[in-house]
Amino acid sequence: MAFELRPLGPADLPAARDVLAAACPFDRAADVAEEKLFAPGAGAPAAAWGALDRGALIGLAVASGRWLRLLAVAPGARRRGAGTLLLTAAERAVAAAGAGRARTLDQPGNYLAPGVDLRNQEAIAWLERRGYRRIRENENLLIDLAGNPRVTAARRDELAARAAAVGYQVRRARPPDRAPLLDAIDRAFGRAWPHEVARALDHTPATVHVALTGAGEVAAFAAHDGNNRGLGWFGPTGTLEPHRGRGLGEALLIACLVDVVGAGHATCEVAWIGPRRFYERAAGVAGARRFLVLEKELTNS
Repeated sequence: MAFELRPLGPADLPAARDVLAAACPFDRAADVAEEKLFAPGAGAPAAAWGALDRGALIGLAVASGRWLRLLAVAPGARRRGAGTLLLTAAERAVAAAGAGRARTLDQPGNYLAPGVDLRNQEAIAWLERRGYRRIRENENLLIDLAGNPRVTAARRDELAARAAAVGYQVRRARPPDRAPLLDAIDRAFGRAWPHEVARALDHTPATVHVALTGAGEVAAFAAHDGNNRGLGWFGPTGTLEPHRGRGLGEALLIACLVDVVGAGHATCEVAWIGPRRFYERAAGVAGARRFLVLEKELTNS
């Protein structure tokens, strides 16, 4: 069957949300559809296409830089060629952007998940049949917030007071902090962190907390809802090397988690985790999600 393939725009969002709600059982893709379809990654614009059957949207794909950011086909429309059509369009866009390999989902700065959820064996097998190879796994942690005695305003304030006792001010970021904060993050950590933190700073109030020295210099930071905005995801976070080991990371984590509780979330997802032990000690870990990153050589595409 021949499908119509065309670029998607804002007017397609309601139909795109319906497709994502039906096609993505492991991710809340429909809730962040606008961000994933149209928002850039760090330094890379996004391009979105839809596959239509007699005018009805049945599937979509998004490419950005070298990443296949999103590909979804409504369950009732699968095994008829729409997925392959969309994948081909995305791979051509990746090649046109100058990348020799297409990579799944883990685009720094704007990702639905850091790979394909390992429970989605159907999608993994489908991609492998089309030349994708497994290259790494990533993990997200889940923190229960409802009734968590380690995630309270009182503990947030206690940890901030401890930081103050050793010379640091822990507080929510303010508009004048923006430029020095993003500059410090770029110099110390680089990657896509300034992109995500900038998006978190755009919230009102900002969903970024900082630790400052007595001289007002950035010592540490933590953000939430910079990526997957509205889902209560935590990260990125970092402490500049001279200030590590002084409890700043814990104080900032709890400040962010109290925000997430206040936004009505019962769980927080910590993306692309680093030190698992830190989260277990500071807030408790209720579970984890594992993801598979796959990659395909495009030189012969």
